[in-house]
Amino acid sequence: MADVYEKGLNYALYLLSLQMRTISELRNKMTEKQYEPEIIDRVIAYLKEVNFVDDVYYAQQYIRSRRVKYGDYRLKMDLKRKGISQSDVNLAYLGLEEEEDTLEPIEAVKVVLDKKIATLQIDWERLKSDYKYKYGLYQKLASFLANRGFPGGVIKEAIGERLSEQFIDEE
Repeated sequence: MADVYEKGLNYALYLLSLQMRTISELRNKMTEKQYEPEIIDRVIAYLKEVNFVDDVYYAQQYIRSRRVKYGDYRLKMDLKRKGISQSDVNLAYLGLEEEEDTLEPIEAVKVVLDKKIATLQIDWERLKSDYKYKYGLYQKLASFLANRGFPGGVIKEAIGERLSEQFIDEE
């Protein structure tokens, strides 16, 4: 039994040496390798004790690294899919609120929106007179940002502001 525990621990440490993992991901990987649930529980308990796995810390790092590209809704859903509990996600967000260098949602949306607009070929002259074209572009940009998990009010404000800036700059 001790030999199986050692192998399980070594396997878990190997997995963690490749990349950070959530407890759920680690549990799934070890289950795939057909380790007994008792062994998996002992290994995870030990790894938690020595701070090698921590779902709150994982969530904070995940959010911090992706916050510029994605909205909070998308990040929360991704973390939930990774097996992190809602309470751990909330703790991660509370820990990140204390940091001073976080972008406001509107600023993050503007960064993503500007990058997206740069990749599109937009006929700015047609946009001034063709309502269907303008509506289609607005829908495309709004859909893109919504898929990134940004809130609707922020999306509307950012797109409206960005498109009105373009008209003001050209006059």
